Amino acid sequence: MLTPDLHDAALTFGRALRQAPAVAAYRAATDALADDLEAQQTMMALRGPQASFVRTQQAGLPPSQEQVNQLRRSQEKVRANEVIMNHLRATNAVKAYLPTVAREVSGALGADYPSLIAPASGC
Repeated sequence: MLTPDLHDAALTFGRALRQAPAVAAYRAATDALADDLEAQQTMMALRGPQASFVRTQQAGLPPSQEQVNQLRRSQEKVRANEVIMNHLRATNAVKAYLPTVAREVSGALGADYPSLIAPASGC
């Protein structure tokens, strides 16, 4: 159980993190993607050609020209969708931002924060 001071500090940290520009942009982009059926369908339509392409390569075979063409067409549709591209950019930005947060938390705690939250290894 957390002490009241630690609980309050964790809530304050969480609220501040949620308001950070990279996190706020990611949350907004995620909400926009969730609300856009066309964008979701475009992403789902990419998965089939991607999976087919990867399976062929993993089997040690060269993908057919049709597989390449299907994958390229699907990728073009993804790149043309502003909601998807905003989500991808926001995802990349938050991924770049979070290690900075982890370093700052580590410094404030005087401990290696990433190792504290990493899944336990072993049996």
